[in-house]
Amino acid sequence: MNSFKHVFRPLKLRKLIIKNRIELTPFVPCLADGDGGVTQDMINFIRMQARTGAGMIVLGCITDTNRKLSEFADLETTHDRFIPGLSLLADEVHKYGAKLAYELSHSGRGDLQSAKDIEGSAGMTEEIPVPSLEAASCTRMTREDMDWLIQRQVAVSKRVLKAGFDMIFIHGGHNAYLSTWLSPLTNHRTDEYGGSLENRMRFPLELIRAVREAIGEDVPIELRASVADMIEGGITEEECFRFFEAAEPYIDLAHVSRGNCFHKDGRMYTSPMYMMEHRINEAACGRLKKRLQIPVTCVGNIWNLEDAEQILESGNADVIGFARSPLADPKLFIKAACGKSDEVRPCLKCMDGCGKIFHGLPARCAVNPEMGMETEARLLQPPVQKKKVAVIGSGPAGMQAVQTLTGRGHEVVLIEKSDRLGGKLNDAGAVSFKWLMRSYRDYMIRMTERSGAEILMNTEATEELLNSIGADAVFVATGSSYLKPPITGIDLPHVHMLKNAETEETTLGKKIVICGGGLSGVESAVDFARRGHEVTVIDMIPTEAFCANLFMFAYESLFKEVELSGVKLQGSSKIMEFAEGKVVVEHDGRREEIFCDDVIIALGLKPENKLAETLMEKDPVNTYVIGDAGGVANIRNATRTAYDAVLTMESRIL
Repeated sequence: MNSFKHVFRPLKLRKLIIKNRIELTPFVPCLADGDGGVTQDMINFIRMQARTGAGMIVLGCITDTNRKLSEFADLETTHDRFIPGLSLLADEVHKYGAKLAYELSHSGRGDLQSAKDIEGSAGMTEEIPVPSLEAASCTRMTREDMDWLIQRQVAVSKRVLKAGFDMIFIHGGHNAYLSTWLSPLTNHRTDEYGGSLENRMRFPLELIRAVREAIGEDVPIELRASVADMIEGGITEEECFRFFEAAEPYIDLAHVSRGNCFHKDGRMYTSPMYMMEHRINEAACGRLKKRLQIPVTCVGNIWNLEDAEQILESGNADVIGFARSPLADPKLFIKAACGKSDEVRPCLKCMDGCGKIFHGLPARCAVNPEMGMETEARLLQPPVQKKKVAVIGSGPAGMQAVQTLTGRGHEVVLIEKSDRLGGKLNDAGAVSFKWLMRSYRDYMIRMTERSGAEILMNTEATEELLNSIGADAVFVATGSSYLKPPITGIDLPHVHMLKNAETEETTLGKKIVICGGGLSGVESAVDFARRGHEVTVIDMIPTEAFCANLFMFAYESLFKEVELSGVKLQGSSKIMEFAEGKVVVEHDGRREEIFCDDVIIALGLKPENKLAETLMEKDPVNTYVIGDAGGVANIRNATRTAYDAVLTMESRIL
């Protein structure tokens, strides 16, 4: 019985009937060819999206001017020669009963070249610096430039409709091009297009009106705008709402987002991270709905179908937008509708894989090893030879290996030396605000237990045991262990390993020093600070190198919390010794004492691979080392190496 009464109601926009209230919002997978043409990878990716069951899919940030620096593999729509390829995408979406929208956008100051160099544009020669915003200087557009851009976007709109697209999605948020006109942060004009809100929204409305006139009355338009730049002096919610009201005669859906792509304080809100507010735009959507007669789309940290149903039932929105969660599990909506929500693979909101697109690289996913690899997955045949496989270790790599192996028909024995599945996922989810990580851990444990594998708990993997199992192949997923360097005083009672401080009943004093500026150390610092402790994080690397490999949105949201929670960071500090009530460091060439009640060691991990070395020496062909055992990395590395190892094993048929 369908328990999602609101999600699966059809929606009529002009003459278009959308089968449900689920929208896959703009996402750029970076799977086009170097010239912006449609590839088989792109077709397979859009097929995956269409098969999710969503009613509407928005093709993200297709280039309609010069190529963006981060989007070399973005799709092009600048010439009629792209129509045949684009039509293949429309056909694929329609095959599954969904509708396809085109995101009408413009590279603006995010362009690879300055606007004056764009082929066909008028001269834009007056350089205008943008204080506090991380982007190249802008150029003030002339009337000729404005007319050129309107004509360009009208032509693109007609082109994609000719290719079979069903809707136009106008990007007016995130301080992307149209939003630069709306925001006082970027619109410094003194003519009739700057100053008051009425002036600042004049050109965006001219463009929207021109698109409506060009495409006619039958094609729906969705308009995205930011309710706030999340930077002092930026656009306000009231101004955003007035813009929607002014645009309402020409559009059919009002899409509420927030944030600013070009500033570290606003950027994270465009794709909210795991530390940020759940359903972050819902309240604003509810307020906007009371002022408009058209439907409203809500997006932003909406995690599952249950969230969607609650928002729709509350009346705060009419359409729910998803971007990342269906990438983690493309069967998200179908599983939930069939009463199998506990089988939905959670998205971690980490952007470790999908964030690769911001560097112009093909999208991947930390928890879904097939995401972005749909072509390979589609071509996979059942294994020629079913094998018996021993998997040693039940961390993220081991559990992924078990699920992939059993899913492909192999017989699996999982060997776990402790009394608990999950490995380092149990520690990774110990921080209070990482409940998405805990959800992922619980999901992986459930699916491993349901996989049909034989599971041996409290069992040490030995060569004798492996011989008795008679495995054709061995997957070594023994993971990693915590570094505990031989520093004087490290065994004092007030010095704790991070695992023990987080997961065990350890009473800590008011002042804490955390040794280690990696992700675990900094996240724990925020967590302990929120509990009322005074926390200092020290490391021998410079402060600016703390968590340096973290995706920029995650980095910015984490260090915003560091700032708000009052955590002190001290880099370039080599630990010399631990003593009663203090840590002695060498900082700036001199010894310094940092006084504290307790010390927490978070100095990283080292691979546990002694067994792997032994097994590889004896049988290099049938031994596969996966996850941290092969080199300490992250969850994406664990799931990817496990998945790839299964396919490699299947290819080794003599």
